[in-house]
Amino acid sequence: MRKDSRLSALYRRQSVFVPREPGEVFALVDDVSSMHRWLDRCIRVQKYHGGENAVGDALRCVYQGVTRHGVLTGAIVAREPARSLACVYAGRFMRVAFDFSLSPRGEGTYLTHSVQVTPIGWLARLWSPFIRRMLERHMAGTMDGLRHCLLAARGEETALSRR
Repeated sequence: MRKDSRLSALYRRQSVFVPREPGEVFALVDDVSSMHRWLDRCIRVQKYHGGENAVGDALRCVYQGVTRHGVLTGAIVAREPARSLACVYAGRFMRVAFDFSLSPRGEGTYLTHSVQVTPIGWLARLWSPFIRRMLERHMAGTMDGLRHCLLAARGEETALSRR
């Protein structure tokens, strides 16, 4: 009898209001060279080819793992300026898909960040409860970092407001 080989994905979504125009928020999210400033646990994200980001562009992310650095390779899978950006990455122990959706809201932007982590292999699935807790902290750190970067440019550091 064959075991069910479906992988159980871990999914989280978090939203925040930022008093900035959608274009300004998208510019920060879309800037690969600055992702290490706000993306929690990220050391560096590199794009293999120069020029403006486009769907299909290959990416490489170096991140701080629990005990050592890890590398994920991926690509931009959806990109609509001032509206959304989605990327997928894969590594030895996990697949990661993330999405940023932006919508204008009054004097600013309502930013929603979604992440889906799919553990690969029995060891990664065994660590799923730990990964789930880390993902919650990662989401909070990422949203706080994004908000800090957007507000620091004009000296408007305020408490993180979640909606």
